[in-house]
Amino acid sequence: MYCGEQVRLRAIEMSDLDNIMKQWNTYEMRRFLPSPLPMSEQAEKEWLEKATTQDVRKDGRIVLVIEDKKTRGFLGTTSLFDISNHSRRAEFGIAIHNPEKMSKGYGTDATRLTLWMGFHQLGLNSIYLYTLSFNERAQRAYEKAGFKKAGIFRKSMFAEGDFHDLIIMDILRDEFFEKYPPGTLIAKE
Repeated sequence: MYCGEQVRLRAIEMSDLDNIMKQWNTYEMRRFLPSPLPMSEQAEKEWLEKATTQDVRKDGRIVLVIEDKKTRGFLGTTSLFDISNHSRRAEFGIAIHNPEKMSKGYGTDATRLTLWMGFHQLGLNSIYLYTLSFNERAQRAYEKAGFKKAGIFRKSMFAEGDFHDLIIMDILRDEFFEKYPPGTLIAKE
């Protein structure tokens, strides 16, 4: 269990399916994902079965549930994937599922916790992400957590009827360790 100031991260379980499906197929939720199309509950169940049985070292992926630290309510998921043991890097992903819970600091806190886990527990050197150029709310949260803009894939993502730039952001272990050196925590339980 990893605790931040507002959230805690825990292992994802099959019992999370109902919470995932509550908001998963809303336009607000899906518009920033690689596929904005709705997902069936069966498809999500199959994804969840894989996510709950993966070994981070063998499969190069970990998915965790984001919970409200006070209420233990489901907020969304965060993940590190395409983990390269050779290059010591991974791609970051996050989804706060309920639009009413967005812009309240949960995403930034969960991002910091995921970075802490990646750098302190998995020994990564670099964590990166891609975000649509018009997803400014996410970019602000990523920057608050320590990510920096590293580049742009120009007009490389089709969304909402047009091609948009994909912003590349990353953070290095040394940069994260400036604020959270070895032996420190984001927050305590």
